[in-house]
Amino acid sequence: MNNPPSNCPVVLQTGFRIFFLGATAYAVLSMAFWLVFYVAGGNIFVAMPLTVWHGHEMIFGFTMAVVAGFLLTAVMNWTGSPTLDGWPLLVLFLFWATARVFAFMPASFPLWPMALCDTAFLVFLSVAVMRPVIAAGQWQQSAVFSKLILVLSSGVVFYGALFHADLKVERKALRFAVYMIVSLIFTISRRILPFFIERGVGYPVTLRNSRVLDLTSLVFLIAFSVIDVFWDLPVIVAVLCALLVVVHTLRLSGWYTAGIWRKPLLWVLFVGYAFLITGFLLKIPLVIYHRPDDSALHALTAGGIGIFTLGMMARVSWAHTGRSIAEAPRQLPLIFVPLAAGAVVRIFSPLLHGSQYALWVASSQILWMISFGLYLFFYFRILTSPRSDGGWG
Repeated sequence: MNNPPSNCPVVLQTGFRIFFLGATAYAVLSMAFWLVFYVAGGNIFVAMPLTVWHGHEMIFGFTMAVVAGFLLTAVMNWTGSPTLDGWPLLVLFLFWATARVFAFMPASFPLWPMALCDTAFLVFLSVAVMRPVIAAGQWQQSAVFSKLILVLSSGVVFYGALFHADLKVERKALRFAVYMIVSLIFTISRRILPFFIERGVGYPVTLRNSRVLDLTSLVFLIAFSVIDVFWDLPVIVAVLCALLVVVHTLRLSGWYTAGIWRKPLLWVLFVGYAFLITGFLLKIPLVIYHRPDDSALHALTAGGIGIFTLGMMARVSWAHTGRSIAEAPRQLPLIFVPLAAGAVVRIFSPLLHGSQYALWVASSQILWMISFGLYLFFYFRILTSPRSDGGWG
């Protein structure tokens, strides 16, 4: 572990602290603005339709901040080598935060400052993650940082399209970034979810894993991501979605044990993974019948990505500040349940009662803000205070 100067602020000792604080605050702030401007129907943002702005800030604003905090912490544990702390960590965070400020500039403001800061953040993060992995020779981690590079590439393509007002390419870049983040969650889940469950349910259990499922999951998701974004081949996309549903249902069933429902830090990750499967399931009829796949996309994002990232933030923030996972906060269901309920409302209510679409969207937005607001309320002191065991980090 690192031993920087003793005057280093607590929030800059480890990547998850400052980035989880930033991600959570931005989850509330950006969704509040999205709610206001969605209801009002205005657009003051930088040369983007509101839906594009919302998608970009949820992916490259909120989600990538969580990814940064998680990977900077996980890579340190995987390699035994320090990642960013102190001033370098602050510089990385400021690139991210400054890009978020520029995201709220009026349309008359130039685009290049936001593009520059966002791209610098992603490049800096990629280097910070890859350096200790390469130094340790842990080439098996390439599955993780290759997806980070692909998200970076999607961001560069997005800004290139934004400069040329190419809405079609902007949307494709955002969608590909979503699929890469989903792929990253699948990769991380395979590493940590069985481990967490076997050691966290409180009784002996051996969970099933399969190299065949691992390989087929990777192949099918790569094929799906490329074909869905770059070609109009609905039947093939539907088949790949069906295969992904089967593969990941088999994988998740192999990790299931009833004891997870007594442990919020376990069931929240399990539920988040299940929402990802639901996204691929919903996409099958929508793509076959040439219907908008908004519900499927939000099952992947508001459901899968949102719930999984909140669960990981809650677990990492608790465990990596010297606290026992066996004594997790009692308030966790209050944090997790509104987000899951909001995802259900956002995904399924428009399919059943489309005439009330605006109501369902607004309801899910409010529930999202409640969940992340509660996380910030309960975890702010944890993230800004020294470790309970007196250690560094």
